[in-house]
Amino acid sequence: MHFRARRRWLLLLTAAIIPAPLAAQQVEAPVKKAAKLFREREPLVMWLSADFKTVFRERDSTSTKQFPASLRYLDKSDTVSLDVRLSTRGHYRLRPGSCAVPPLKVWFDKEKTKGTLFAGQGTLKLTTHCQKGDRYAQNLLVESAAYGMYNALTPLSLRARLATVNWQDIKDPGFAIARPGFWVEDDDDMASRNKGKILKQTGGHAEEMDSRQMTVTDLFQYMIGNTDFSLMMLHNYRMVQTDTSMAYYPVAYDFDWSGLVNAPYARPDYRLPIKRVIDRLYRGGCHTPQEVTEAIAVFKAKKGEIYGSLQAIKELTPDRLKEASSYLDEFYKLIDDSGQVKREFMRVCDK
Repeated sequence: MHFRARRRWLLLLTAAIIPAPLAAQQVEAPVKKAAKLFREREPLVMWLSADFKTVFRERDSTSTKQFPASLRYLDKSDTVSLDVRLSTRGHYRLRPGSCAVPPLKVWFDKEKTKGTLFAGQGTLKLTTHCQKGDRYAQNLLVESAAYGMYNALTPLSLRARLATVNWQDIKDPGFAIARPGFWVEDDDDMASRNKGKILKQTGGHAEEMDSRQMTVTDLFQYMIGNTDFSLMMLHNYRMVQTDTSMAYYPVAYDFDWSGLVNAPYARPDYRLPIKRVIDRLYRGGCHTPQEVTEAIAVFKAKKGEIYGSLQAIKELTPDRLKEASSYLDEFYKLIDDSGQVKREFMRVCDK
């Protein structure tokens, strides 16, 4: 069945079974705990050992090659060691000219992870520092905070866990460095703790999504200044269907091209009417004034947690904290102005 036809059928069925207000309430709180790794915010201290010169040479986004590695992490006063496998991942950050250290996917043996912090994990994404230099390290910290901001707004969002990664090349002792990184929650785990499942088909439109989740997500993307996404193509989006409401819920991820992060390599798409990623552009759909008003109320209620996602990161320098906080200040100033709200978020309804 085509996505839109299936969606109409589901909406009719949902309306007959669950009143709309009740359906919207089904995702207010997760129905199960997150995986053990993502239950805490304190950065994980870890060591990753491999032949990284060989690993980092793999820049083909379609490659299925995996490389042996050793992962150790600090658990209270002890260290736990796991044999893992690594593969490179990503698109832009996978290019040699973009990142010397590309993002990784870490593969686990579920039998050997029992009783550990990584229990139940098959694969996890590890976001890396990309390049040497303090700015790249600080950007990664801010990107991880963006996940925390989204978590504050909706449980249907991927969690991130910061880590201090001690990189050790088994063939080059001089490569031993320590840089921040962060783990990203598995998509299926996120869906499962919200009593749902990930949908793979493309072609979704904003008007076909749960209105509350879509409005909050659209405003979140605007708040952090992110334009690098496509719901229709599932580019930097996942789509979840819950068992209770049968509605579709968009889940955004991958925020390194946002104005909040302001990565050196980030540029807006040439077809957009902005020249810098720090210039905000609303790329969301048309929402009713009531939906926008209710979403803004959520952002105001969660303001402390949103700023707190930055303030809780001890490794952020005062200057970088001020820069990121000032970027959020601009958003909060705008949503206090009804005229600005109408111009920014409602004009798309006139098209």
